[in-house]
Amino acid sequence: MSRDVLNDLLSLDPERFEEFIADVWQERQGWITAVTKSSDDHGVDVIGQPPGRPYQKTAVQCKRYSPPLTVGRPEIQQYNSLKYSHDDIVGVTIVTTSSFSSRAIDEAERLDVKCIDGSDLVEIIERQDAYEILDRYLSGWRRTEVVDAG
Repeated sequence: MSRDVLNDLLSLDPERFEEFIADVWQERQGWITAVTKSSDDHGVDVIGQPPGRPYQKTAVQCKRYSPPLTVGRPEIQQYNSLKYSHDDIVGVTIVTTSSFSSRAIDEAERLDVKCIDGSDLVEIIERQDAYEILDRYLSGWRRTEVVDAG
């Protein structure tokens, strides 16, 4: 496909990017999602609950980074701690438009943190046919529902 999805994603401001991720997970993968208020998110951008697993909430951290900026090992460690600071969170996923350093990937595997880089994200958008959702955000649409992470 000739569309440059990564550039489209990078044109969204960080809050719209978080909302977009929440909507893709909800509308195309059947998750129940909530976007947290940026002023009080405690490191959690999106809280997601996979279908059929009401007690397995996942903290989703969204990093709209332009290459060559990468997600590093310290960020993996920082976001992994969310599993221990929130009683109802059992998993952590980090989604970025860029990539992860090799040390970050090693640490994520060790800590069981799921990493989705820019090429993975483009693949998800293509596989889930989420272009309509992306176009909605590119046109200025906003998710109206935002919750406290506390």
